[in-house]
Amino acid sequence: MAWLFSFILAHQGDAADPELLRWIKIKLDHIFGTGPWVVVGIMGFIIISIPIFIIVMYLMQANRRSAYAPPETEEVADQNEQERVP
Repeated sequence: MAWLFSFILAHQGDAADPELLRWIKIKLDHIFGTGPWVVVGIMGFIIISIPIFIIVMYLMQANRRSAYAPPETEEVADQNEQERVP
C-alpha cells in the first residue's frame, strides 16, 4: 500500500506543461486572430446548439410518426376500451 501512496505523491499535478500550453495559445491566437471572448462565444454556441438540435430532431420525428399513423375508427376505439368491473 505504501507504493500506491508514494506513486500518488510523485504524480505531477498539471495535465500538461504550462509553458507548452501558453505557447500553443499564443500560436492559435496569432493564426486565428481571436481573443478569449470569441472562444467563449463559440463554445457557448456549441453547448446551446446541441440540446436545441436534439429537440428539433425529436419534433421532426414526432410529426413524421403522426403522419404515418392510420386514423382510428370508432369501432377500433371501442374495441380498445376495457370495461371496468366494480
